[in-house]
Amino acid sequence: MRTMPRLRMIMGRRVGPWGLALTVWDIWRRIPPRHRKRLVEQARHHGPRLARQAYEARRRTPRRKP
Repeated sequence: MRTMPRLRMIMGRRVGPWGLALTVWDIWRRIPPRHRKRLVEQARHHGPRLARQAYEARRRTPRRKP
């Protein structure tokens, strides 16, 4: 059984687009391949519905003036 990732390794990166991308990639690598496959299948199944819900929620939200 593999050990849990150290939080300081994950949180030690700079915040920003590249730091976030590297952190997500690091976490993704630590997920076992069988679980990764299940996550991808669930994203394909539920992703369109969640995107539609987010789009509808954004459309219903009144726009704020800057």
